[in-house]
Amino acid sequence: MKALRNQAAGLGIFSLLAIFPLAGAPLHGLSDNVNPFMGVTGRGNTVVGPQLPWGSISPSPDTEDGSSDGYNPQKGIRGFSQLHVSGTGSCGKYGQFLISPQIGLNTLETGHDSEKSAETARVYEYKVHLNNYNISCELAPAAHAAIYRFTFPKSDAASILIDLGHSIPESMSRAGYMDEGEVSVDPAKQVITGWGNYWGGWSAEPVRLYFAACYDTPGSAFGTWKNDTVASSVAVQAAGHRKDRIGAYVQFKTGAGQQVRLKIGVSFSSQARALSYLEQEIPAWDYARVKADAVAAWNGKLGQIQLEGASPEQASVFYSAFYNTMRMPKDRTGDNPGWVSAEPYWDDYYCVWDTWKTLFPLHVLLHESMVRDNIKAFLDRFKNNGRVQDAFVGGNDRYYKWIGDDRPEWLGNQGGDDVDNVVADAMVKGVGGVDWAAAGQMVMSHAEQNRAPVYRAQDRGWIPYRKYEFGLYCSRTLEFCYNDFCTAEMARALGRTNDCQRYLKRSRGWENLWNPAAESDGKKGFIAPRWMNGEWVNFDPKGERAAISPGGVDRSFYEGSAWMYSYFLPHDFARLIELSGGATAYCDKLQYALSHELIDFSNEPSFLTPFSFIYAGRPDLCAFWVRKNLDSYNQNGFPGDEDSGAMSAWYVFAALGLMPNAGQDVYLLNGPKFARATLTMENGRQIIIEGINAAPGNLYVQSLKVNGAPWPRAWLRHADLKHGATLQFVMGPQPSDWGRTVPPPADFR
Repeated sequence: MKALRNQAAGLGIFSLLAIFPLAGAPLHGLSDNVNPFMGVTGRGNTVVGPQLPWGSISPSPDTEDGSSDGYNPQKGIRGFSQLHVSGTGSCGKYGQFLISPQIGLNTLETGHDSEKSAETARVYEYKVHLNNYNISCELAPAAHAAIYRFTFPKSDAASILIDLGHSIPESMSRAGYMDEGEVSVDPAKQVITGWGNYWGGWSAEPVRLYFAACYDTPGSAFGTWKNDTVASSVAVQAAGHRKDRIGAYVQFKTGAGQQVRLKIGVSFSSQARALSYLEQEIPAWDYARVKADAVAAWNGKLGQIQLEGASPEQASVFYSAFYNTMRMPKDRTGDNPGWVSAEPYWDDYYCVWDTWKTLFPLHVLLHESMVRDNIKAFLDRFKNNGRVQDAFVGGNDRYYKWIGDDRPEWLGNQGGDDVDNVVADAMVKGVGGVDWAAAGQMVMSHAEQNRAPVYRAQDRGWIPYRKYEFGLYCSRTLEFCYNDFCTAEMARALGRTNDCQRYLKRSRGWENLWNPAAESDGKKGFIAPRWMNGEWVNFDPKGERAAISPGGVDRSFYEGSAWMYSYFLPHDFARLIELSGGATAYCDKLQYALSHELIDFSNEPSFLTPFSFIYAGRPDLCAFWVRKNLDSYNQNGFPGDEDSGAMSAWYVFAALGLMPNAGQDVYLLNGPKFARATLTMENGRQIIIEGINAAPGNLYVQSLKVNGAPWPRAWLRHADLKHGATLQFVMGPQPSDWGRTVPPPADFR
């Protein structure tokens, strides 16, 4: 789902810095180091508007020609919708309950648009001036609610509209719509309420949403509309057909510079709950209080990593990335639309295929309770829903057949059963508060029911070409094999020895797709598609499909080539290196792939690839290629879609000098960018990472001490960190022999 963009190529760093100055002491602490335009003006698809850490809503401006985040920085403002997904590709989601301040009354969606100026964005507040109307707009978030402050000119027709027909999928591709809904205005109580049933977007199942809004200034007029018809003084309007557009408005007589405030709460379960969020989270009309609470929340979270020796530019990129790791998934505990439960409820996994490798392991270190509660939410979904897909958006598992060319386009997971990897990662690292027996039952159920039938048959452990109707024969094989390895780890920890050995054996089935004769650019040995009878399919390793594959689902790899996926063996690098002809041959081939850009750092399958050099005894090559990728992150954006915090979490780890092999308790070490970083874990203990001589040209580790003792290995275990630790790296400009002699564990057999 890599719908990349660079919308603001003409904006440039100069204009960006005018919007977001880097110099000087931050007025509001670490939160002012975050640049919300990172991933907006360049690649990333991040949301420019503010939110609380893992907050349910993320109020943000929407525009014409927005991508999955709803916003194009070169376009005028259409209004401010309350729900967004951040960093995602494809056709987006949400964008409901658009608030449009105007002078006059234009109910057409394109009629809301206004040119803008004086735009600023912070993690706790967004501001902009609507030039067409001479209205200044400010907004600040709570967890399920937001407060807006509009400063109007002198007018007898100052208006605030709430448009229920707007959505990001509808704006992007006309593929989204509302088929049911209602809106109501109570001018005496100064309250607007409503709901809508919305279809479309990525994970197209319907989402029913509710809102309650109130305004602090008596109106001079009110009304509703439906499609092209405005109904003045009519308090209720309903939609009952596909693509009906409804909305409500209030008008005011304002003096020059008069402020009108509006606050809105959003719920996925009921209108009463939306109103309760409004009353509980923003009980007064104190805009400054809401903003201050958001500042405090972000300073607390961002302050868990303190940097020393970072330039303003480096600090801004780092904290912008760190901020993005705490935006998705969303904590909607208590607002479950599917069933009544006292368990944690988390939503908007878009999707775990992206986030299992970096985002969840980062929070195992920093916010263990967040990972614990997500796993408890997985277990509750398994109990009540019967499945836990890796995409779960708006309370819906993404599990359906999208018919194209008379063939099923999609079923369930984007790749493997990657929720299992998140669960295993937490278990092997000792996350507390989880019913691990129940977690093991869920993961083993996935192993027995979710994997492709042909993969499971006789414990085959690989998918023959055209033997799975949903395709991706090679990449799914690799992902299922790693899922099985993670399942084996859990079975072992639960004392289920026979299950452990069975899944471990199945996890090695990927070798059946290793074609030692497959050749590309004079290099041999690749994962490749294979017929059931053992014959190899004619295949170019630089592609994702065989020459005889017509398209659609008849692909061998997902979002990548055989060059990329032939390095996706997180549990079996030792065997991969052996099959590649040994460590020297492995490194030579991987060096070639990286230098010829055959490995795509903008996508998750390659996250661990440069770290695999450590398994071959070359941490210096790891350091070189990791630093090269780090340098591709800047104030404009990311190497590709930011992907719900996945890309940001990779940056945070790599800049600190370590990377998890997620699903295992191993961290691979590349050396830090900064002189010192202090990580404060949720338990209060600290991990201190020192980079002696850290500088842009000093990217190679010369030596390392852990808690004062020499550490010759380029890896460590979670147990070495979880109770606090000091890592003292000495960095230098030339490769050294450090870390070459003791490779990380590549399996537990």
